[in-house]
This record gives sequence, structure tokens and C-alpha cells, in this order.
Amino acid sequence: MADKPEMTEIKTMWSESLLESLYVALKKTKEDTVVKDVLTELKEKEYDNDYIINKVKRKVGPTAAQRVEALLTGRTVTGSSGSGAQSGMSKADIARANAAKKKADEGIMGKIKGIFGK
Repeated sequence: MADKPEMTEIKTMWSESLLESLYVALKKTKEDTVVKDVLTELKEKEYDNDYIINKVKRKVGPTAAQRVEALLTGRTVTGSSGSGAQSGMSKADIARANAAKKKADEGIMGKIKGIFGK
């Protein structure tokens, strides 16, 4: 394994798909539960937190990287979009968040469909 997280190679196409799902979820400011599900899958594939954060920073931006870091470490980010009903979400956003929570039991394919959908 390389000394620097940036030099870690993606071992499978599925891992690359998971990373792409993460980028899309962050760009669409999906709920934290959706992003956490993808992060959990990446962690199960033994990706280092720093590697994930650096990839997100390059592909999506520093704000998204801060959100990912907070989700990985369990901290909260003030003003983070997609952080739940406490962030002043509209009724429609709360309804979408609740619908996404119901889909959480569908498995990873259901989660990926939820990320790429509206």
C-alpha cells in the first residue's frame, strides 16, 4: 500500500461507481443519510478517510469535503445543506428526506437509484 492516500488505486469498477455516487449525492445536496450510506460502503472496501476527503475535494469542492469529513468523524457542520429538519428545510425537502429514509432498507442498488434520481 502506498504511503500517501492520494496514491491508493481504485481496485474495482464497483468502487469507482461508489465514488461517483458519492460525488453526485454531494452535488445534489442529498440528505446526510444517503451520503452516509455510500461512505459506509466505501469504508467497508477499506478506503481511508483522508483518501475519500481528498477525492471529494478535487471532484466536488472544499465545502463538500468538509461535509464528508464531518460525516466520517461524527462532527456537525454548521450550515451544512442536507443536514436534516433542524437546518430549516422546506416541507417538501423534509418530505423527500423522510421518503429517502424509507428507501434505506432497499440495499445499495436502491440507494444508488435514490442518489441519481431527482
